[in-house]
Amino acid sequence: MDFPVKYKQLWSDWGIRVLMLLSLLIQIILIFLGRLRKTSTSKWIRMLVWSSYLLADWVADFVLGQLSNTMDDSSSSNAIIAFWAPFLILHLGGPDTITAYSMEDNELWPRHLVGLIYELIIAFYVLVRSLPNTHLLAPTILIFFVAIIKYAERSYSLYKASTEGFRSSIKSSNMKLPPNFFLEISNTGYLNFLNGAFVLYSSSKLFFVDLYPRNFSELTTNPFFKGMAGRGIFEVVGMQLSYAYDELFTKAAVNHSRVGYVFRALCSICIMLAFSLFVLTPKDDFHKLDVAITYVLLTASIFLDAMAIIMFLFSDCMMVTLLNVKKLRNFSKLLTVHIFRIKRMWMKRKYWSGETPQLNLISNCLKNYALNKAHRRSMMVWIKEKLSLVVETKSYLSGFDEYEFFTLRTLQPIQETEELHDIISTYTKNWLDAYSESGGTISLDSFAFQEVNTAFDWVDPSFFRIIGEVPLDQQVLFWHITTELCFHWKSESLHLYHHKIEIEVEDNNQRSSEMEVCKYLSNYMMYMVLMRPEIMSTMGGASQMIFRFVCESMLEFIRSVGRSKTNVKVDEVCREMMTTPMTNEGSGLFNIAQLLAHMMLLIKNEKRWQVMTKVWVHLLIQGAQKTKAITHVKQLSRGGELFTFIWFLTKHAIVAETLDARGSKMANLIELFSGLSSQMKDHLQSQH
Repeated sequence: MDFPVKYKQLWSDWGIRVLMLLSLLIQIILIFLGRLRKTSTSKWIRMLVWSSYLLADWVADFVLGQLSNTMDDSSSSNAIIAFWAPFLILHLGGPDTITAYSMEDNELWPRHLVGLIYELIIAFYVLVRSLPNTHLLAPTILIFFVAIIKYAERSYSLYKASTEGFRSSIKSSNMKLPPNFFLEISNTGYLNFLNGAFVLYSSSKLFFVDLYPRNFSELTTNPFFKGMAGRGIFEVVGMQLSYAYDELFTKAAVNHSRVGYVFRALCSICIMLAFSLFVLTPKDDFHKLDVAITYVLLTASIFLDAMAIIMFLFSDCMMVTLLNVKKLRNFSKLLTVHIFRIKRMWMKRKYWSGETPQLNLISNCLKNYALNKAHRRSMMVWIKEKLSLVVETKSYLSGFDEYEFFTLRTLQPIQETEELHDIISTYTKNWLDAYSESGGTISLDSFAFQEVNTAFDWVDPSFFRIIGEVPLDQQVLFWHITTELCFHWKSESLHLYHHKIEIEVEDNNQRSSEMEVCKYLSNYMMYMVLMRPEIMSTMGGASQMIFRFVCESMLEFIRSVGRSKTNVKVDEVCREMMTTPMTNEGSGLFNIAQLLAHMMLLIKNEKRWQVMTKVWVHLLIQGAQKTKAITHVKQLSRGGELFTFIWFLTKHAIVAETLDARGSKMANLIELFSGLSSQMKDHLQSQH
């Protein structure tokens, strides 16, 4: 098929020019939105950054090839076309805010290095073809110099963030926590806070590649954990993960070095000189549109460089660097204080999204019941449902003829609270104390169900021990249903085995913090099991099948409850579940949840939610500590995840305690060995 001549001419006149501006627009998108990946979970931002990241290399490579084809030995515009070529290499170097979109990109650093050589050859060819016209030779060489530095910085940053490069950067840290570190946290003195978080990150970088220190003295994380409140612990963990993100996905490792400081100054000077030289150069031989586009490229380069310098100066890494300058220490500290004050005025301090995704199993089953009962729904209802509640959907086939599919709907994420942080950190501290007092003999499972066994002293302790041995996804399922049944129980009495039991019911307007936290963690763990199986790698792939069986039993039950009703509510379903006699038929998990809910209602209200919250925190820690580091590293570029925070928190705390316990056991073994060696020597002498 032959293309019309007018379209060919249109492409010839505008194709390269439009693509040059498109390449510039992509750089603007990346420098401003690339930095938001650390603190935002928005899918639109992720999609825009991902598409821009992929298009950036493709557009620059394509336009470089087109520039080499459009060179005409008799044309006076060759000089300005040659001047555009280094801008494309500059764009290939990318902004400082993003070097890799995913961890896999870091492993491809050799490809980027080879690409630099290939693209430099093409750009050099374009420059040679423009000779002997030397009108723009000086500014072209200056932009070439900047472009080579920027592309080399990106390639080196990718290498440093690769598995090989990151491991080679891990060294024994001699840095110490700043004085009054814990006191400063309580008084919101964030400068010491930032510096201390960097010290802790330097000593715990090995966790991100699943390594462990050789001895406890190399790990400085345990003291900070025992000396802080819950809010401080989560904030310092957030800072450490922020440092990890900067090192793995940006140019921070290169920029915040002596060579990086020199290159930063040289690049800014060269860009300004190139702009000045272009302004002074006669432009009568060039097309006005080409001159205008060149001005746009130069002005935008100055603007982007200025924005990069501002982000560089106001970054946490820069403030930490200034705080650790030994020469001119008073001046650097005063400068850091002013930088921090300015930053606090125009930028809200945020190290991650702080959102906790939610999924409720009973609400999902009610939705499916309503959908299958009324197949024809108005378009407005469907749109309203999509915009308000439905965030993500999955479909599963069912064995029932009347229910053709299950649809998994996630609720709107919940913003984390200080109560949640305090409860998690307090639980972990208590576990560490018990671990230390027992000499490392008490397990996490036994500690978690210790209070449960105390509350139910009439129950065989092996019951909860066996519950703890059940796979984690099944524990999450039946504890989730148990939480829902207790949360929605409104009656003050319950008939159980022909006995009327009086139950303390909490007012909905005065729900305890443990009750709310328990509800949030229950929905969050349900979300992680069913929607994020790649993180919950300990599940073994059986979660979806178990979910189907539980949903079938629950849908059948809801159908029997709401046979004569048009709208069934969660409270009604939970009440019917609680008052229905327990049988051995149906799903075993459903029956276990029903039994656990009855048992929990026997406890006083306040104690009940304390016990259940500790169970949920235990399940959260248990799931997080068994996952691999790479799954959490990937989450750093997606706005962060509570699971990642818990994983890093347990690495700090439990690894330190484990090493300490191993060290003491090894010392005891060496002492016994010395005594046994002397006994063996005496025994051999007595034989002779």
